[in-house]
Amino acid sequence: MCNPLNNEEKIYEVIEDEHLDISPVIWQLIDHHLGNDLYIISLIAGSHVVGKDKDPIPVEQGEKIIKYCKEINHFFKKLRAVTNKPTAH
Repeated sequence: MCNPLNNEEKIYEVIEDEHLDISPVIWQLIDHHLGNDLYIISLIAGSHVVGKDKDPIPVEQGEKIIKYCKEINHFFKKLRAVTNKPTAH
Protein backbone atom coordinates (compact mmCIF):
# COMPACT_ATOMS: atom_id res chain seq x y z
CA MET A 1 0.00 0.00 0.00
CA CYS A 2 1.40 3.34 -1.02
CA ASN A 3 0.42 5.60 1.87
CA PRO A 4 -1.25 3.81 4.76
CA LEU A 5 -3.38 5.91 7.06
CA ASN A 6 -1.61 6.93 10.25
CA ASN A 7 -4.37 5.18 12.23
CA GLU A 8 -4.91 2.26 9.87
CA GLU A 9 -4.12 -0.46 12.40
CA LYS A 10 -6.65 1.09 14.78
CA ILE A 11 -9.26 1.07 12.01
CA TYR A 12 -8.66 -2.63 11.41
CA GLU A 13 -9.00 -3.24 15.15
CA VAL A 14 -12.35 -1.41 15.20
CA ILE A 15 -13.57 -3.41 12.19
CA GLU A 16 -12.58 -6.65 13.89
CA ASP A 17 -13.75 -5.71 17.40
CA GLU A 18 -17.12 -4.42 16.23
CA HIS A 19 -17.58 -7.27 13.74
CA LEU A 20 -18.19 -4.84 10.90
CA ASP A 21 -19.05 -6.72 7.75
CA ILE A 22 -19.30 -5.95 4.08
CA SER A 23 -22.19 -7.64 2.35
CA PRO A 24 -21.21 -10.52 0.04
CA VAL A 25 -22.98 -8.78 -2.83
CA ILE A 26 -20.74 -5.72 -2.33
CA TRP A 27 -17.68 -7.99 -2.25
CA GLN A 28 -18.90 -9.50 -5.52
CA LEU A 29 -18.91 -6.04 -7.12
CA ILE A 30 -15.52 -5.14 -5.66
CA ASP A 31 -13.94 -8.42 -6.76
CA HIS A 32 -15.36 -8.10 -10.25
CA HIS A 33 -14.66 -4.45 -11.02
CA LEU A 34 -11.47 -3.93 -9.09
CA GLY A 35 -10.14 -7.37 -9.97
CA ASN A 36 -10.73 -6.93 -13.69
CA ASP A 37 -9.28 -3.43 -13.89
CA LEU A 38 -6.20 -4.30 -11.82
CA TYR A 39 -5.65 -7.44 -13.89
CA ILE A 40 -5.70 -5.41 -17.11
CA ILE A 41 -3.38 -2.77 -15.64
CA SER A 42 -0.93 -5.47 -14.54
CA LEU A 43 -1.04 -7.09 -17.99
CA ILE A 44 -0.34 -3.80 -19.74
CA ALA A 45 2.49 -2.76 -17.42
CA GLY A 46 3.84 -6.28 -16.99
CA SER A 47 4.21 -6.81 -20.71
CA HIS A 48 6.77 -3.99 -20.72
CA VAL A 49 8.57 -4.17 -17.39
CA VAL A 50 8.62 -7.84 -16.41
CA GLY A 51 11.30 -10.16 -17.65
CA LYS A 52 14.73 -9.73 -19.13
CA ASP A 53 13.82 -7.45 -22.04
CA LYS A 54 12.24 -4.46 -20.32
CA ASP A 55 11.07 -1.44 -22.29
CA PRO A 56 9.32 1.84 -21.49
CA ILE A 57 5.55 1.78 -21.42
CA PRO A 58 4.38 3.45 -24.65
CA VAL A 59 2.13 6.49 -24.33
CA GLU A 60 -0.93 4.71 -25.72
CA GLN A 61 -0.46 1.89 -23.19
CA GLY A 62 0.02 4.44 -20.40
CA GLU A 63 -3.23 6.09 -21.50
CA LYS A 64 -4.98 2.73 -21.16
CA ILE A 65 -3.59 2.35 -17.64
CA ILE A 66 -4.91 5.82 -16.76
CA LYS A 67 -8.30 4.87 -18.25
CA TYR A 68 -8.54 1.80 -16.03
CA CYS A 69 -7.45 3.80 -12.97
CA LYS A 70 -10.28 6.22 -13.72
CA GLU A 71 -12.67 3.26 -14.04
CA ILE A 72 -11.64 2.11 -10.55
CA ASN A 73 -12.23 5.61 -9.18
CA HIS A 74 -15.63 5.80 -10.91
CA PHE A 75 -16.60 2.42 -9.48
CA PHE A 76 -15.75 3.50 -5.93
CA LYS A 77 -17.62 6.80 -6.34
CA LYS A 78 -20.69 4.91 -7.57
CA LEU A 79 -20.43 2.37 -4.74
CA ARG A 80 -20.00 5.15 -2.18
CA ALA A 81 -23.04 6.99 -3.57
CA VAL A 82 -25.32 3.98 -3.17
CA THR A 83 -23.96 2.81 0.19
CA ASN A 84 -23.48 6.07 2.11
CA LYS A 85 -27.05 7.22 2.46
CA PRO A 86 -27.56 10.16 4.84
CA THR A 87 -29.10 9.13 8.14
CA ALA A 88 -32.08 10.94 9.62
CA HIS A 89 -31.42 12.62 12.96
